Amino acid sequence: MRNKVLLSSLIMLFSCTQSAKKEDGLLQILTADFAEHKNFMPLETLDLSSQGIKDKIHVIYVDFDPGTDGNAFPKNEDVDHFSFKIEQDGAYRPTFKKSALKISRDYEEYFKEDLKAYQKAKSKKDSPIWIDVSDEPEWWQDDETPLNSKGKPMKFICQTDMGRMDINDDCRLFVFYDEADRIVRYIYQRT
Repeated sequence: MRNKVLLSSLIMLFSCTQSAKKEDGLLQILTADFAEHKNFMPLETLDLSSQGIKDKIHVIYVDFDPGTDGNAFPKNEDVDHFSFKIEQDGAYRPTFKKSALKISRDYEEYFKEDLKAYQKAKSKKDSPIWIDVSDEPEWWQDDETPLNSKGKPMKFICQTDMGRMDINDDCRLFVFYDEADRIVRYIYQRT
């Protein structure tokens, strides 16, 4: 079974008053200490309660500098494999350090282009981005299904191709979830 979910509720994510800051949309998704970072580009919030998933699942593209220091991530995580812990209030807290979000001078131009492409995509109603909600991931490389803390496979939620948004990162973003650990795991695979 395959459902295509049109990325149309970005307005909901960014429904702030005119006097509010841009970052306030991220305050609905991330813990306050991370919400000021422009690296987080929310694509969609999925309500899968009809499928028995209690937590809202936020599909977020995180734009990392390819030269990011691996020490900014916990063991078994990196710029292509990272997680968010879901807090009591439903906000996402990255498991990586804030230093993972640093953009170098070498990458700054690409980062600005990515932000511009993201802003353009979220403002256009006639240029949809599709979130593919299906039973199984369509891997571009090997199967990288993450395991939870008990060694069991995490639940696959969705995937999307970032190239459709003209981001400088031609990757497929996979989203996994574990209810017991309250973890959302993101995996990028590139062509």
